Amino acid sequence: MDYLKALAALGIWPAIYPLGVFVLACGGEPAHRLRFHPLLALGAGSAVATLLLMALAWIGALRPVWIGAAAWLLLALWCWRERVWTRRRDAFAALRALLRRQGFAAFAAAAIVAVATFFYAMYPKESLLGERDEGTYAQHALHLLRGGDSRIDLRALDIAEQPSVRAIAAGQAPELPGIYPTGERWTFQFSAATPAWMAMLAAPLGPQGIFRFNALLGALNCIAFYALLRRLLPARSRAWAVPALAVFALQPAQVWVSRNTLSEPLCAWFLAVGLFAASVAVGRRSRRLGLIAGGLIGMGCFVRIDAIVFALAAAGAALAAAALGRNARATAVLGETAIGCFAVSALAMGYYLVCVQPYLLGLTDVVVAAAVATAACAFLAHAAATAPSLRLRTAAASRLAWPAAVAVAALFVYALWIRPQVQPYALIESKLVPQLNGQRDYRETSLVSVAAYLSWPIVLAAGVGAALAAQALFARRVSPSRAWIWVFLLIPTVVYLWRPMVSPDHIWASRRWLPVAFPACIALAAYAAARLGRGLSRDNLPAQAAVVALALGANLLWQQRDTLRLREDAGLVAQVGAIAAQLPRDRPVYVVGSGPLAAALLGGFGVPAVQPPPPDWVDAGRFCPARGDCWIVLPKGDPIPGAALEAHFPLHRLRRVTAYQPLAHGTYEDAGEWRVIRLAH
Repeated sequence: MDYLKALAALGIWPAIYPLGVFVLACGGEPAHRLRFHPLLALGAGSAVATLLLMALAWIGALRPVWIGAAAWLLLALWCWRERVWTRRRDAFAALRALLRRQGFAAFAAAAIVAVATFFYAMYPKESLLGERDEGTYAQHALHLLRGGDSRIDLRALDIAEQPSVRAIAAGQAPELPGIYPTGERWTFQFSAATPAWMAMLAAPLGPQGIFRFNALLGALNCIAFYALLRRLLPARSRAWAVPALAVFALQPAQVWVSRNTLSEPLCAWFLAVGLFAASVAVGRRSRRLGLIAGGLIGMGCFVRIDAIVFALAAAGAALAAAALGRNARATAVLGETAIGCFAVSALAMGYYLVCVQPYLLGLTDVVVAAAVATAACAFLAHAAATAPSLRLRTAAASRLAWPAAVAVAALFVYALWIRPQVQPYALIESKLVPQLNGQRDYRETSLVSVAAYLSWPIVLAAGVGAALAAQALFARRVSPSRAWIWVFLLIPTVVYLWRPMVSPDHIWASRRWLPVAFPACIALAAYAAARLGRGLSRDNLPAQAAVVALALGANLLWQQRDTLRLREDAGLVAQVGAIAAQLPRDRPVYVVGSGPLAAALLGGFGVPAVQPPPPDWVDAGRFCPARGDCWIVLPKGDPIPGAALEAHFPLHRLRRVTAYQPLAHGTYEDAGEWRVIRLAH
């Protein structure tokens, strides 16, 4: 029976494709003709499925078996309607045409993706404790897998009236990490988008599926990045997409995050496939497909609240397109893309307001600033589009081409060599993590840190590429869609390099640059190679690009030699699960000395765990009930008199060394022992 349930739960994954085909078929004739495009169909289908899963999680109806069974039915109906068995010949013909067109590059790209996927999937980070965000995502996924609800019902656990719970709600005791005390139904921090997908994968594969979801996304992100970059590069120079893919797939931050349970990979997926769809929409002159592309980009906000900057990027790119007076039809399509991004981003903010309000309130200054800047750029873009006098004429733009390139190069030099020395250094100011306030946030060294991950040659080439892209943009030597995408990528890259808004210890800090900054730098480096290598023989270019890809990939893997085969926190779920199995479900359990462990037991395993206020930890009589047994989880220490049961459980964790200057090397073991005590009254 368990095998049948697992098979049923798998149905959501193949059903993503027909769901995306349906969305594209509703996009008008040009989009309808593209409804069998794999990347576009997967992107659109995953967006709709994400919204459905989030809605089901909010109403407490995320049941993977029933969802998967319905998805199998949808897939069967679609296969019958489309007569997919009659399209096999066309599919194989299209594949052969692709291989003939791309030749060696396609095989090289497939090999890179295969190697990267192996390292992503085989060595996951088994995050569970809520010391940092990845533990909260994993706990949320386990909670959804167990009960299908995105919130923790304290009344059902019979701990709503516990003094420790009331103290947390009143602000008299510290909150559990990653869980907001919102009435009788506590709320997990962050969006439910990533945990919902993790739970859907864990339903057929078990809890380990949670820790391999991002490996799947990491492989898809490699494919989406490669497809997007080939559309950005000149036709004669697309071989440079292969070494760019090697850097993208194998650089340390991409490897680490794809092994983790963070939300950046899903955000990056929607961004990459959305930009790809926007490029296709301009080529097809399809405004409806442009609207869908904008919606895909805006889906990043449903995954991560800081992706509100994508709406600003869309408005800024629309302003640049209008001010430069590019092709009217292309500008209209890209305008629809911006509108789609605005609309979905606004809906995402509504989701946070209703479902995760404390998280939104903690980032109000960022959201409001981005919204105001977006509105200003959108207004100026509309004004430039309707008033020809506000547009930059061709002659004037051409004269500004090289000065713009020099300005970009000067900004790059400042960010890389001057800004790191400018004092006073910026300090952390955060409502969400006030314990870090007053510490240096190392934003001044952002670009230097990016160079540590991607390598100095890539970052230097990216600076050259940014200057050349600015020159080509003003000289009108790139198509409207490429110009729009370059400007779009530039804006969030500058924002995240200027103010990363993340704890500055590495490798943790690298996550902030994963969706945009790293891909943008790599793409600009590839563009520089394409522009500067125009004199190379076209026949020899694939072989030369392959040699560069091999050298760059080997260097990146060598940088990670001490952590490449590291399974961080291996066995942590089983260790915490062993503690949870010893605890009752019909009475409160008091966890002393560890908020992360209390959150893991409560959110991840459904144990009615509470954490007494710290002043009460020294005396169990202050929090134990006057009648009945009292269950306590606490660190190893002196024997407790009157204990009717005392069981010992080790918690051994293999962890990475962190540092404020990347790359940090080495590992260490974090070992401890916990006791489960039952005091009889």
